[in-house]
Amino acid sequence: TGRRRARRRGGGVKLTVVITVFNERETIAEAVAQARDLPIEKQIVIVDNCSTDGTVDILKGLADDSMEIVFQPRNLGFGTSVARGIDLARGGYSYVHYTDLEYDPRCVFDMIELADREGLDAVFGSRLLNRKGESAFALVRERPFYLGTIVTTRLTNLFYGTDFTDIIGAKFYRTESFRALRPTNLTGIGFDWEVISKLCKYGCRVREVPVRYTPRTKGKRKIHAYDIIPAIATICRWRLFG
Repeated sequence: TGRRRARRRGGGVKLTVVITVFNERETIAEAVAQARDLPIEKQIVIVDNCSTDGTVDILKGLADDSMEIVFQPRNLGFGTSVARGIDLARGGYSYVHYTDLEYDPRCVFDMIELADREGLDAVFGSRLLNRKGESAFALVRERPFYLGTIVTTRLTNLFYGTDFTDIIGAKFYRTESFRALRPTNLTGIGFDWEVISKLCKYGCRVREVPVRYTPRTKGKRKIHAYDIIPAIATICRWRLFG
């Protein structure tokens, strides 16, 4: 695996920002700038999943001592990128920063505050927490892709007695808690749902905070309606057989 190392600056830091990338030439520079601009001592780890659209060249031009960049030798899946980034994390917490620019990364400060106060293993950034009283029909009518969020979130709540509003939004983990989950579905669409299922099944402490959400306007959406099928299959597998 090709890799550019950031200069080590002693021990751990409070936060590691893991930036996962695949063919995001239109948004990668802004995503990196958002991470750099977070006013907190941090480590930035970028994992490129073998982009072929010019993203690699942009990353090489952005590289400096403030970040570590991993260039995967082939497309190893989104889950591999997340796991690889958190494996390299020196921060006590790890925040997954998506390069589609849909989530405002400044939500990480609310996540840190809540995790510190309540000793949490993970915090989800929810697009729907502040809209909890609205009907599912109204939400889906507004944005049809919310259907997958609502179905998988309600199934998780049914299985584990939780009260989540959005398990697909922004992700923030206590670094050691994520590592202890040892996710196995690293190449398929089921990665996030395996992690969520394990957090619930193992009794980890998870809460939500609201996150500012703006649907992407640049690049190509990588989540599709049919992805709900492996998502549901993964949730059911880990509840019934995991």
